Amino acid sequence: MKNIAQAQPLVLVLDDLHWADRSSLLVLEFLVRGIARSQLLVVGAYRDMELSRQHPLAESLGELTRQRVFQRVLLRGLGPEDIARLFGSASNLAPPTGLVQAVYTQTEGNPLFVTEVVRLLAQEGELAPGNQGNQESWSVRIPEGVREVIGRRLNRLSQRCNEILTVVSVVGREFNLDQLKPLIDDLSEDQLLAELDGAAAARVIAELPPTVGRYQFTHALIQETLAGELTTTRKVRLHAQIAQTLEDLYGVDAENHADELARHFAEAESLLGSDKLVRYSLLAGERALSAYAWSEAQNHFERGLASRGIPVSGNDPLPDAQVAELMFGFGQARAGAGGRVEMQGPVNSLVRAFDYFSTTGDTANATAAAAYPVPGGSNRTGLTGIMGQALTLVSPGSLAEGRLLAQYGSELIEKSIRVHTILYLVGDAQQM
Repeated sequence: MKNIAQAQPLVLVLDDLHWADRSSLLVLEFLVRGIARSQLLVVGAYRDMELSRQHPLAESLGELTRQRVFQRVLLRGLGPEDIARLFGSASNLAPPTGLVQAVYTQTEGNPLFVTEVVRLLAQEGELAPGNQGNQESWSVRIPEGVREVIGRRLNRLSQRCNEILTVVSVVGREFNLDQLKPLIDDLSEDQLLAELDGAAAARVIAELPPTVGRYQFTHALIQETLAGELTTTRKVRLHAQIAQTLEDLYGVDAENHADELARHFAEAESLLGSDKLVRYSLLAGERALSAYAWSEAQNHFERGLASRGIPVSGNDPLPDAQVAELMFGFGQARAGAGGRVEMQGPVNSLVRAFDYFSTTGDTANATAAAAYPVPGGSNRTGLTGIMGQALTLVSPGSLAEGRLLAQYGSELIEKSIRVHTILYLVGDAQQM
């Protein structure tokens, strides 16, 4: 981004940040820290009503506030002139003043409400010439929530189309025709496409070019509205059906879709059990580790451990290799997060994994756990212990021994520095 901005100023606009996951927000924080002397402007938009104190974006905003280049701008709702232009773009007609004022009064200019109301009126033909009535008689019926507006739009579609979209809402925000066909087996492909065309015409979904047969809900709230109408039992059964269907569809390539499959198997755990949930959580976590997506990897490994009933903290021996691999991955992910976490937690996870691997004779994984680089920090008890044990497992003069010795020496030096620092501070305090 900085290189591109050297030629000419660059503006990067990120909309709907309240939907971003933690990993994406960490990328944003990293980007902002490096743009102070560049011609790059990053504009991020979010709905503050979506934020709680525990929301990932709230933490990121706290981090960004510390940057001198950061500035927060409070956006107000659309004004009457903006709403009039929006009506004009939807109908190619100048809207009555009474209609504009009624929408403005009822919505207070909330862009999402205004946009959905204008679309609804256009679909119902209220904006057509001759249907605009007396300018003083406009009374816009605004639903109490945007979900009700979305519900009105969905009601204009056929019952079969709504049933299809409800199934799709459980698949996710994005979906493709190949995923959908096995789930809707009572319709031919042409019939299914006809229903999707109707939903696209109503702007409930939209195609995602250039890929043929790939769609996306035009707004995440549409997907949430549909999924929210399902009972828990029905939703669990749909997740189970989707998980098994997608696994069959992906075949030998299923591991490359581990994240998606883990999510569906997790939602269907009460019906399908935990075996495949744990398997795909482990695979998804390893793929996230390879991409340095520490937070995402940690979530996958933690979900797998929880499904096996293993707490991430504690000192109990691990029962089998699968749990040990999950614990090893969890320790790597937490250590990779760096200074944001206390380092004793990752160390404990690595020690527990090492104990299992060394006991079962898995030398490769044991030495990998012992030699995994843990960032400097306080409370890292146990690292030197497993490194010393790992040195007895490897062949003298081997590459594995060299790596362990380098890591072992570095840890001893850092430990010595910490001890000397503490002694110096104690001595200084005694003199005072």
